[in-house]
Amino acid sequence: MTFRIIVPSVAGLVIATGASALADPSITSVSVFAAGAPVGGTGPDSITYGDGSVWVEYANTGVSTGGGASEIVRYSPGGAVQNKYAISGLVDGLKVNQTTGMVWALQNNDGNATLSFINPTTNLVSGPLVYASPPYIYGSTSGRGYDDVAFLNGKVYLSYTNPVNPTDPVLQILNNGIRPSGTLTTTTILTAAQTGIPVPDIDSLKVAPNGGLVLTSEGDGAGTGNPVAEFTLISHPGAANQMEKTVPVTNANGIDAEAMDDVLFPNATAGTLYISDTGSDTVYALKLTGLDPNTPIISLGSFGEVATVNPMTGVVEDPLFTGLSSPHGLTFVPAAAADPIGAPEPSTWAMMLLGFAGLGFAGYRRAKVKAVAA
Repeated sequence: MTFRIIVPSVAGLVIATGASALADPSITSVSVFAAGAPVGGTGPDSITYGDGSVWVEYANTGVSTGGGASEIVRYSPGGAVQNKYAISGLVDGLKVNQTTGMVWALQNNDGNATLSFINPTTNLVSGPLVYASPPYIYGSTSGRGYDDVAFLNGKVYLSYTNPVNPTDPVLQILNNGIRPSGTLTTTTILTAAQTGIPVPDIDSLKVAPNGGLVLTSEGDGAGTGNPVAEFTLISHPGAANQMEKTVPVTNANGIDAEAMDDVLFPNATAGTLYISDTGSDTVYALKLTGLDPNTPIISLGSFGEVATVNPMTGVVEDPLFTGLSSPHGLTFVPAAAADPIGAPEPSTWAMMLLGFAGLGFAGYRRAKVKAVAA
């Protein structure tokens, strides 16, 4: 895999805004929110927001099949360290359940998968809980596990990694619910074959507009069976009328994206975007305005940037932040005054899904890019 390696600094990074058919995003400020060195952390990746805090996972010595330990750091909105938590193995999925307030830490995405919880009130770490096997992870050393979690309408959804067969799951519902205990069991609602990708390299999972989900497949390059980064939009997940559409991502020149670690919908017109740049051990904060709530924001390792992408064509529209070493996790916190408007009606969301295939990549108008001083 080829990355564009640039050692970033706040002054040297290119921050761009541009016109699109739906919105004209702009950055009002950019700053280094957190760095690994002060907390003894390396390799920041997953990042989430909840209980008034920003939570960042540093890989440290954590191993994706178990062993070592990751560090979770809780920051105030201003970037002050509030707490640190050591969790065994590699934490590759980190989310706050807004209903219970508990922080979910998914451990060991490539085998021996477990699940632990951080109580933000007591600061105690509970767990780990284990998954039933088989058939849920096909054995503890099978090279499979869970990468991310999303909470929607009282249900818990898990992205499932490293499928080998078309019938292998990539998205499951946790049967134990939002307050799990005992042995964890799951129900598959999406398989590799249903995404249209032979062997998708599944990663992040986020809530999309109107009660849907967006599932990320990173893209590992030519010859891997997963050559291009793609995201799958899932409407009515787990229901009889579930629909899904997978969208490949390219830049304006038609170059396939690779190493797409995260995709999110801001669901607001303004707010703060937090970006973990794994290669530089840095977390950045971008204050954004003029967003289309329904235009996804992506982190693209092969292009070294975070950008908006047209949800219909998969073409990168507006590079928001470029020159990154290895952009990974994203989280977006709407501004207090931002109204999370613009989510499409159910019929509109369904029409978007059905219309993807016929639209192709025609009619894309490249965004005008302007450099903005940090």
